[in-house]
Amino acid sequence: MRAAAPTAVAVLLLACSPGSRDPAPAPLAPPAAALAAPPPAPPCARRGAGPAPAPLDPTHAGSGVALAGLGGRTLAFVADEDDAALHTVDLDARSAIARTPLAGRPAQVIVLGDGRVVASLRDRGLLEVLEPVDAAAPLARRCLVPVASEPVGLAMTPDRATLLVASRWGHALTSFATADLRPLGELPLARDPSAVVASADGQRAFVSHAVGGRVSVISLGEGGAPTEARELSTDGVEWRVQPTLSKKSSSIDFIPASPMPSASARSAAFAPLGSAPALGHRPSSRVARRGSQGFALARAPGGAVFAPIALVDPGPEARGGGYGGARAQTVIEHIAVVDAKGERADVPPVSSHLGTLGCQLPRAAAIEPGEQVLLVTCLGRDEVIAYDARAQIPGQPPRVGSVRDRELFRARVGAGPTAIAVDSARRRAVVFSRFDGELTILPAARDPGPTEHRAPSKEITGELPVIVLPRASRLDERRAEGQRLFHAAGGRRTAFDGRACASCHPDGRDDALTWSTPEGPRQTPMLMGRLDGSAPYGWEGDKKDLEGHFARTLSRLGGSGLRPDERDALFAYLRGMAPPGEAAALAAEERAVTVAPPPAASGAPLGEAAARADLAARGDALFHSTEAGCSSCHLGDELTTDGARHDVRSATRFDAARAFETPSLRFVGRSAPYYHDGRYPTLLALIEGVGDTMGHTAHLSADDRRALATYLESL
Repeated sequence: MRAAAPTAVAVLLLACSPGSRDPAPAPLAPPAAALAAPPPAPPCARRGAGPAPAPLDPTHAGSGVALAGLGGRTLAFVADEDDAALHTVDLDARSAIARTPLAGRPAQVIVLGDGRVVASLRDRGLLEVLEPVDAAAPLARRCLVPVASEPVGLAMTPDRATLLVASRWGHALTSFATADLRPLGELPLARDPSAVVASADGQRAFVSHAVGGRVSVISLGEGGAPTEARELSTDGVEWRVQPTLSKKSSSIDFIPASPMPSASARSAAFAPLGSAPALGHRPSSRVARRGSQGFALARAPGGAVFAPIALVDPGPEARGGGYGGARAQTVIEHIAVVDAKGERADVPPVSSHLGTLGCQLPRAAAIEPGEQVLLVTCLGRDEVIAYDARAQIPGQPPRVGSVRDRELFRARVGAGPTAIAVDSARRRAVVFSRFDGELTILPAARDPGPTEHRAPSKEITGELPVIVLPRASRLDERRAEGQRLFHAAGGRRTAFDGRACASCHPDGRDDALTWSTPEGPRQTPMLMGRLDGSAPYGWEGDKKDLEGHFARTLSRLGGSGLRPDERDALFAYLRGMAPPGEAAALAAEERAVTVAPPPAASGAPLGEAAARADLAARGDALFHSTEAGCSSCHLGDELTTDGARHDVRSATRFDAARAFETPSLRFVGRSAPYYHDGRYPTLLALIEGVGDTMGHTAHLSADDRRALATYLESL
C-alpha cells in the first residue's frame, strides 16, 4: 500500500483544469441575446417551482430518518445503508411510496429549508443532493458534492443557511452554504467524529465522537465556517460497592445493582467526587470510567445537548483475568449533558446501573420538545428508551437524579434501530431498524398509553405500527446473521456482562482503549480489513488461526459461546467490511453532476493536499529504505506482517511476554493510540519514542520523522 493520492477535491480540480499542452481557445464574442440571458442556476440549487417539503425537525439535525410536511401529509425520508437507497414513506397512510437509488450507502439524511434533500454517502466521500419532484416518485438527483472521507453526521444552523457535515474517517467538520452547496470551510477534529448538531444561536456546533470519550465544541465564524474546536471529556466515575465474602462458600459475592435505583442511590450519583456516596455501611471504591460509544446527540429546547454514551471500565494497568477488571459490570449506560454555551459536559458519578438491561450501544437520539422526552435507540437490545429530559441539566436548578436515572418507558422495535426522528405536532417518533429494514411508529409523550411494568421500567404493550421498506438489495443471509450477532448486546453469549462484539469494535474498528488482560495491558486492535493476511493472531502471536483466537476471546469474556455456523457468519460479516472510499472514484455520469469547489475557495486546500502528498512520498521512501528497516517486518504493498514475534524492548513490568507479533499497518492512521499498551497517542510520538528499538529512526531529522508519520497516516 502506497501513499494516498491528493484529496478528492484536489483530484476533481486537477481533472477539470485545462491541460498544459492545450492551446488557449480564441475568445468569442457572445451573441447579444446571450448577454441579456439570466445566469444559469447553480447545479445544486432547487429547480422546481411547486410546493416543496417543509422540514419538521426544529433542531435541524440530520438522522437516518428525516421528516417533512407536504400537502397535509407527513413524509419520512429514510437513509437505508444496506439498500444504498433513500425511501420515501407516507407516515399517515403508513406506506412506502418511492425508492430512490443513490450513488453510495447513506448514513444520514436531512431536508433543507427549500425542500431539497441531502444524503451523506459514507462509503463514497460524497453528499448527494436531491429534489422531490412528486411525492410518489423517486427523488431527482441535482448534484454530488465531494467532502472529507466517510461523511456521516448532518445538521443545519437555525437560519438554515449553513449545512454542517461530520466526516468520521476523514476526522473533519465541513460547512457548506445550503443555497448552492458551496464549501465554506473545513476543520480537522479528533478521530471518529459522528453526530453533529448546531447550537440554538447558530454560533457553535457540537460533535460527538464514536470513541475517545469526548464531545467537540466548534466555533462557527462569519458565514458558518468552522474556526476552532475544543474538547469536553465524557469520562466518568463509578462508586462501586465492594464484594463481600460468603461464609458458606468462601467465594466472592457481588452485591447486585437494583434495577430501579432507590432515592438514596440516585442522590449518591451526585455526591462530590472527593467523598463516598451514602450507601449505608457498605464500603465502596471510586472507579474511573472512560466514555465510549458516542454516536448520538440531541439538543433540547433550552439549548442543552444530550449525549447518550457508555461508560467503560477497561480494568487496572496490571494484568487481569479477562478483558477488563474484576467480574463487575464493564459497560454502564449513561447520558452526558453539555450546557448550551458548550462550556462543560456534565457526567454525574454513578453508583448503580442496570446490568445487562442497560443501553450499551446507543446509536441515535431525538427530543420531543413539548413534553421534553429524550428518546434513545439501543442497538443490540432492539429497544427505544424514553427519558425525562428535564432532569439534571447544567445551568438549571438541580433536580433529583440524572437523565439516565429518570427512565420513563421502553418500546420494543425491529432489529438494528439506528435512527429516530420526532413528529412533535403529533407526539410520535419514527424509528428505523436497519437490520429488519422497517419503520416503527411509537408515542413520544410522557404518558405513552397502555404499558406494563417490566424491569427496569414500564414497557409499551400492544402492537406498534410497522412499515416494511421495499428493498431492492440487502445483505446475504449469512452476513445478515453475522451483523446481528456482532451487535447482540444484553445477552451472555458473547460476554458475562452483556457486552457485544461492537462494544469494543464499533463498526469493526477499535474503541481506542487499552484493556487489562492476563498478558498485561493490551490495546484493542482494528478488525476491519485486517482479518486476512495478518495471522498469527493476538499481540503475542500465539494463535495460528482466527477460530482459536476467537474461542479464547469468548472464554476470557465469560460468554457462553456461539455455534460454529454462527461463528462463521460473524467472520463473513467482518470480512465484508470495507474502508470508506474516496470521491475521486467517480463514474462518468457521476462526474457530470459532481460539483468542484471554485478555485478561490479551494486553492489553499489544494496546495496543502499537494504538500502533504509530497511529504507522504518522502515518508514512503524512508519506510522502504534499508537504513530505516521498517519494511523488513511490515511486508509487501499491504504492509501486513511477517508473522514473527520480536522483542523491541517495549515490555513493562506488567507484561507477561517480552516479544510481540508484528501488527498489520492497514489503516494504522485511524487507530490511535499506538503500541501494544497504547502508550503513544500519535504515530509521530511513536516514531520519536522508539528510537532504534523498532527499526532505525533515531538518526532521522525532525522533518523526516514527520514525513514517515504522514506516510503511515496515509495507509
